[in-house]
Amino acid sequence: MTEQKRFATIDIRKYKSILCLHGHLPNYEFFKGADIPIIAADGGANELRPIGIKPDLIVGDLDSVHPSILSEIRHLKIDEQDSSDFQKAVQYIVKNSLTPSIVCGINGGYLDHILNNIGVFMSTNFTLYDENVIGSVLKKGKYQFSFQRDTKLSIFGIPRCRISTTGLRWNLTDTTLSFPQCNSSFNRASSNEILINIAYGAALMLVYTIPMIDNGLYSYGPETNI
Repeated sequence: MTEQKRFATIDIRKYKSILCLHGHLPNYEFFKGADIPIIAADGGANELRPIGIKPDLIVGDLDSVHPSILSEIRHLKIDEQDSSDFQKAVQYIVKNSLTPSIVCGINGGYLDHILNNIGVFMSTNFTLYDENVIGSVLKKGKYQFSFQRDTKLSIFGIPRCRISTTGLRWNLTDTTLSFPQCNSSFNRASSNEILINIAYGAALMLVYTIPMIDNGLYSYGPETNI
């Protein structure tokens, strides 16, 4: 099997901040040279330390971050418990005009945290970055993407959307997607140009950035940075 080349990644130059949650984070190379603020949502700072990254700010109720890290890093404590640390960090980023933002660490840890993180992410205009996956929120409107043929992707209606597509192997025509019911998981691009029309609601689109194999068929990532 040939080496899996990465065909696309986040273009950090297009963003104003990186938000790190308490989950799986990219390696040091991802953050190196990023001349934008790195914000940790509470325990996200614990995940940054092993890879040698110091956030510019820690936001949250600060019940998870290690005390030794708090003594070194500027932090903003928000005690109220009506919102999660992710939501607190999102509010800070929006208030301080640090959007668009990349959010890392949604995946990893407890399942209930992951599900809650996805729910919060759907309320933002952020870009999700996880190992080999880039995620975007698609709201009502028409979208055009340039993907290399056979790119693997999934589309979820969260909580519900009505969607039509062209350029996918299994196209959707005025289809209702809803989580946790019917969704388009592990679809593929059948052409270089993908058109998506969201008639109402919102969808989460996850795009794989490295080759994916099923039945001996390779998938290749997007041709351009996101």
